[in-house]
Parts: sequence; structure tokens; C-alpha cells
Amino acid sequence: METGEEEEEGRGGEEEEKDNDDDPRSSDEDGGLSPFGSTRVSPVDWTVSDVVSYFTAVGFPEQAAAFRTQEIDGKSLLLMQRNDVLTGLSIKLGPALKIYERHVKVLQKTHFEENDSSSKHGSAFV
Repeated sequence: METGEEEEEGRGGEEEEKDNDDDPRSSDEDGGLSPFGSTRVSPVDWTVSDVVSYFTAVGFPEQAAAFRTQEIDGKSLLLMQRNDVLTGLSIKLGPALKIYERHVKVLQKTHFEENDSSSKHGSAFV
């Protein structure tokens, strides 16, 4: 039964599942990078709890607490710069780099690309 063996090898085992931070989501995969299942919620509308849920869901449960402590909601998240994540959240450098490069930048890029046409009619945060 080669098919079963191939499927098990393809899963990569339990260790690979723990490394969710290496799997940046794209808007094509889940329709909006939302931790809220099939419901599309724009990051600009996320509450502090939504931001915490997102980072918990993508494999950063310990670091997610820093977003709650600093009261980072969706609008704040979209405004964050690299230095804000690396130093302002008081989290370890390794996870901070991954969070910024693989998640914050991706969320910002996706949000601002989607709203580029709306910005002609008003704010990108509408």
C-alpha cells in the first residue's frame, strides 16, 4: 500500500505541524488571512482579541500575549513597522522576525493591495 505510506511521509510528522510560523498564509488560501474560519474579516476590523487569536492560530501563542499587553488591534497591526515588532513588543528576536516578515508584512501587503482601489475614494482604512 504505497499510497498510505506516501500520505504519511507527506504529512511530515508532528514536529512539522508545530512549526506553523513557517507557513505564511496567503489571501488565496483562506480569503483574507483571517483566523476566523471561512468568515472573511478584514485585519483593519480586528479587535485586540482577534489579533491575539490570529497569532495564536499561526503558532505564536506565547508571543500573542505581547499584542494584548500593548493593546495592538487590527489598525495598529497594519501600521506597525519592523522596529515596532522587534523592540516594541519585548519578545525574543527570532519569533519577532518571523512574526514581522511572515505575518505582519503579508497582512499589510494584502490589505493595502486590496484597498488600493478604495483609497481613490477615501481612506485605505475604510
